[in-house]
Amino acid sequence: MPQLIMYWKNDGVAPVLPKVPEGCDICRYTELDGAMDKWLDIVQYGLSNGRCGEDYYRGSMLSLKLYSEDKCFFILENGQAVATITVVCDYETREGLIHMVACAESARGRGYGTLLMQVASYVLKTEGMERARLTTDDWRIPAIKSYLRIGFTPDRSTEDFKARWEKIYGQIGYKTQ
Repeated sequence: MPQLIMYWKNDGVAPVLPKVPEGCDICRYTELDGAMDKWLDIVQYGLSNGRCGEDYYRGSMLSLKLYSEDKCFFILENGQAVATITVVCDYETREGLIHMVACAESARGRGYGTLLMQVASYVLKTEGMERARLTTDDWRIPAIKSYLRIGFTPDRSTEDFKARWEKIYGQIGYKTQ
């Protein structure tokens, strides 16, 4: 089954740096010692089949033509990396990609997904992106909620996508668009 697709359009409102909870910080891949291992530790929770090695990072990230490590972000909770998101920017097309959004199981339910999406929105706007997209899976309900909160809208271009979104909307209490 193909992944679901969601789209974001820049609303023209000035970007606002998200408020980071006390005890937390946001840092870039390039600022974090041992970033690859920390990234691999986090993405094993829902994005890979268990803890993978460096080849997984290379295949998932370095294979993206426009990937930049300075746009891979982490949430640090009391100094420990607990969540990650990557924003890829295509400056020619002004289109962004949200990629590899993950949170360690031990840190779920604290709003970090929404905080990551606010960081992504800030980056997309400050980098001049007009639109962005992401892909996700039907079962990632908490992630989908955070995507919807910051303005991503579902691709309902096929009957399959429409039916799957109807089911998800029923699960989360959203009205059909």
